[in-house]
Amino acid sequence: MLVKTPPKTKPEPVRAARTSGTSPAQLDVPHRGRSKVVRDSVIRFLLWSAAVLGLVAAGTLLLSTPLAERLSLREATARSVAYANSVVKPLVDKKVLAGDPGATQALVHLMSSRMADGSIAHMKIWTRDGRVLWSDEPGVTGQKFELEPDVEELFGTTQATGQVSDLDKPENAQERSEEELIEVYVGFRADDGTPLVFEAYWPTERIRQDVSDIRWQFTTLGLVALLLLALALLPLALSLARRVDRGLAEREEMMAQALSASDLERRRLSQDLHDGIVQDIVALGYALPTVAAALPPEANAARGLLEQVHKDVARGVAGVRELLTDVYPADLEHGGLEPAVQDLAERQRRAGTEVAVAVDSRLGEPLAVAQLTYRIVREALRNVAKHAHAAQVEVTAGIEGDRATVEVCDDGVGLGPEGALGGDGLPGGEGHLGLRLLRDTLRTFGGDVRITERPGGGTVLRATFPLAMRPVWSR
Repeated sequence: MLVKTPPKTKPEPVRAARTSGTSPAQLDVPHRGRSKVVRDSVIRFLLWSAAVLGLVAAGTLLLSTPLAERLSLREATARSVAYANSVVKPLVDKKVLAGDPGATQALVHLMSSRMADGSIAHMKIWTRDGRVLWSDEPGVTGQKFELEPDVEELFGTTQATGQVSDLDKPENAQERSEEELIEVYVGFRADDGTPLVFEAYWPTERIRQDVSDIRWQFTTLGLVALLLLALALLPLALSLARRVDRGLAEREEMMAQALSASDLERRRLSQDLHDGIVQDIVALGYALPTVAAALPPEANAARGLLEQVHKDVARGVAGVRELLTDVYPADLEHGGLEPAVQDLAERQRRAGTEVAVAVDSRLGEPLAVAQLTYRIVREALRNVAKHAHAAQVEVTAGIEGDRATVEVCDDGVGLGPEGALGGDGLPGGEGHLGLRLLRDTLRTFGGDVRITERPGGGTVLRATFPLAMRPVWSR
């Protein structure tokens, strides 16, 4: 008896065979993001330059007053030393020391002339015992006051000391109505060798003028110098930013080509399996019922064996088709994201798990977002099927701000001791390599995935990633 084998018919095509390869353009790595690198770099450079200029200006303003005080004090001290030794010293002889009014007239005349131009506000000459030998203030000459230690140390020396005085000393009682003055003490000797101290009060107007000059000159000089430096460095900054931009562009292009090549290889493998072994197994499945029908009526055992083989072959075909879908997933570009996710859910439903799906239609574009969303759902449902033993699963994919979010909740057995969460928010133990690979992919684009216990039992997988899928190293 001749057995008639049905012709080799083409089974229902696997969706993977229809899907076109992913081009680099479909990866949705925005080229405007690369030009943004240059713009952001220039903006940061200008902001930092402005901040440095502001710090220099603020520092100059803060330091100008104490610096001006030191400069004015140094100048006043030098002038006092010169005046004491060149003018006062020759006029202080024994008669002046004895208080002879006639001998003092020359000293008074010269001192008054010097103060007439306003360069010196007040002057005194002190003896070692604290007596004022001469003062321009009436009633002070001849009085005794307690000298400060640093002034006492000047007697018998040619050294000087000075400070900005607020005129709070007893000998300044008649001068307190005036503003602060620069007070300078200079040690010198009279003609007969008597140690004396000359005291001069200089107006602080010079300090104010110096403060103004320092602020204007130093601030202008510093700002102009830094501005010129910034302008000189700006071309270098632009060059470096463009070089970084080109490097990022090359890396993004390499990544796009790598993903495209991987996509093409998966498609080729899927096509070879579909046109080869799948067709052969399907043809074998068609032939087995015919062989069983050709057996003699009494060959019940052989017939039962063929029926079992037929079931196994059909199950094998279904498994290979699911494998092809995993190797090269659904045609998201033409079929849409939600139908593809529903296909994944249908597999769980056939296994006895109730699956509810809610997918935001906006996640269907761009294609890279849809592909990554699909991959997250696929890995999550695969994980549920292997480990959760759940009766119900909820799949939710939506948009929160500028990020895509995917949540897969189940009412299964939960993590358990063997699946305790590690520091990365994923279950420890074996059997979760797919989740870790998914996490690495998400982190490449600035996203992440975590698994938590669900209140009441089960687990919640939550994944997020930016809608502008740009590798983190290109930001």
